[in-house]
Amino acid sequence: MKQFIWITTTIALLASCEKIFFDDKPNNSPKENFKIFWNDFDKYYAQFKIRNINWDSIYSIYNPIIKANTSNTELHNYLSEIIGFINDGHVNLYSPYGNAECNDCLEQYVGRRLINAEKYIVFGSSQEYGHIIKYGYLIGKNIGYIKLKSFTGTGEGLDFIDERYYVIDNIIDKFSDKDGIVIDVRSNEGGNSANAETIASRFADKKRLYHRFYQKTGSGPNDFSDWYNSYIEPKGSNQFLKPVVVVTSRLTFSSAEIFVMAMEVFTHVTIVGDTTGGGIGNPIYRELPNGWTYRLSTKVGATADGYIIEGKGIPPDYTIKNTELDSINGNDKMLEKAIEIIEQ
Repeated sequence: MKQFIWITTTIALLASCEKIFFDDKPNNSPKENFKIFWNDFDKYYAQFKIRNINWDSIYSIYNPIIKANTSNTELHNYLSEIIGFINDGHVNLYSPYGNAECNDCLEQYVGRRLINAEKYIVFGSSQEYGHIIKYGYLIGKNIGYIKLKSFTGTGEGLDFIDERYYVIDNIIDKFSDKDGIVIDVRSNEGGNSANAETIASRFADKKRLYHRFYQKTGSGPNDFSDWYNSYIEPKGSNQFLKPVVVVTSRLTFSSAEIFVMAMEVFTHVTIVGDTTGGGIGNPIYRELPNGWTYRLSTKVGATADGYIIEGKGIPPDYTIKNTELDSINGNDKMLEKAIEIIEQ
C-alpha cells in the first residue's frame, strides 16, 4: 500500500524476515530474473487459491515475451503488471526504475480521512506521540476520541512492542469518566501487530479468541500449516469497558486489521465505516540477481469465526461511507454515526 524509496527499502531488507542468497551466482539475464521471480511466488506465496489466481498462466503469458534483449525498463514493467494482477497490498516490487504495488489506488478515497476536524474535536494539550497516536474530546459530547495513525515502530513485523504505544494507558486514564470512546483507524495502514494488540488489550473484558491464520510451510502447492489461534486479553493498569466505536475504511490494512479483529470480539465495541483493506499477509522480502527486491505474502488471515479476510476485508457492523459532497460540506458522516451509537 505504501510507497518506499529505493534506498530505504534496501536498508530495511537487511533486517527482513527472509532474504534469498545464491549458492552459485545465477545468470543475471532478464529471463533468469523472471524465472526466479515466478518460482519464488510459486513456492512461497500463500494466497493463489483464495484469490483465484492461475499462476501457471502467468508463466505462459510472460515467459515467451521476456527475452535476452529485454531492457530493464521493459522487465520492470512486466513484473509490475504481474504484481498489479495479484492485487495484494503485501506484494510489492522495489527497483531503481520505480516501485510497483497493487491496483487499488486509494489516494483520492474520501473515506480515508477525518473531515473538518475542528468541527468535531478538541485535541488534548499533551500529544507526546502525536505522529502515531492522537487523542481529543468530541465537542459538546462526553466522548473521547483516539486517532491511531499507524502501528509502525520498533520490531515491525516481529513480536516486539514499541514502548511508545504504552501511552494508551495515560489516555485511558484521562477518558475514565467519558461515556464512550471513538477510535479512528481510517488512515492506519498497519505496521507491527504487537503494537496493535497492545492498544486492543486495554479494551478487553476477558481473554478471547480473535484471529485465526495458516501459513505456507514449504515449496509444494499444498504445503500449509494447520490453523493457528490468536487470543487477546486484558493488559495494562485499566481497561475501558464502556461503549467504544472503531471507525474503519478501505485504507485500514494489515496490522490495523489485526486491531479491528481484536476489537470486534468485545461486546461493548461496534465497528463503523467501510470494509477494511483485506490483507494480513506476513510478507517476506526476496531479491533478484539484478538487485531488485520484492515481497510476497506467506500467510492467510481470518477472523475468530474463520472468515478469511484476504482480498475481501472486514465488513463493519454499520456501513457508512463519506462522499465528496460530505467533504465539501465539512460533514464527517462516519464520525457522526459513531457518536450516534455511543449516545443512543
